[in-house]
Amino acid sequence: MRNRARSSAVAADVTALAPERSTAVACRAARSARWALVDVVRGVAIVAVVLYHLVWDLGHFGVTEHWARTPSGRMTGHVIAGTFLLLTGVSLALAHRHSVDLRTFGRRLLKLLAAAYAITAVSLVLAPQFMVTFGILQNIALTSVLLLPFLRASRLVAIGAALISAALPAIVSIDSTSRWVTWTGLTPTLSPSLDVQPLLPMFALSLLGLVLTRTLLGNEVLRDRVASWQPTGPVSTASQTLGRHTLAIYLAHQPVLFGALSLLVLLELI
Repeated sequence: MRNRARSSAVAADVTALAPERSTAVACRAARSARWALVDVVRGVAIVAVVLYHLVWDLGHFGVTEHWARTPSGRMTGHVIAGTFLLLTGVSLALAHRHSVDLRTFGRRLLKLLAAAYAITAVSLVLAPQFMVTFGILQNIALTSVLLLPFLRASRLVAIGAALISAALPAIVSIDSTSRWVTWTGLTPTLSPSLDVQPLLPMFALSLLGLVLTRTLLGNEVLRDRVASWQPTGPVSTASQTLGRHTLAIYLAHQPVLFGALSLLVLLELI
């Protein structure tokens, strides 16, 4: 009887501690700069990038129609790029929620710029007429710098800046095809490039991501729920893993795809 009583007491103690442990886990997750849900979304986005470029490459080699150059194909590309720019605002707000760590920010920025201009250098050699001067990585790098003041500014100021960013291309039009100008998004046409992602109006999405995340962080209940979420199925778990390595995947996937398809075309297998 005494043993049973002790066992019951221990079980009661464990049960009583369970909510505290769950709360502690949620708090640790909330303090982390890396949330599983964000990584899962980022992983889905990088898979979309790979599939989009596969379709683009198949069109380039004449295996299929060049869907990526159709209006729906271009819109799909904008949606994928917009997802990454939205996540730029989300990730920056999470990483610097307590204070702006300029050392960490600087390291990340240098890594982005190194990757961005490595792509520029390769494009200059392989296709100088379509050289990448302001692609998605350059955009993310510049956007990250421009977002810094909004980490501590009023959210109303950030919302106002987002509205201006979204509206400005419809209000201001600069008649130029120069690469030094088209990156702004304020020109009627863009300069020819293998990858071009102008700053505007997409900067509005990054501001939106930052504002939404700052708002979420201010709601303790919702914040802890989102922060403590973990993937359970194989698809979401794989997406989370991919989402932690998006830069490496982005740099590697196109050479692999293009190289493999070039070999298949050369061997007349497709």
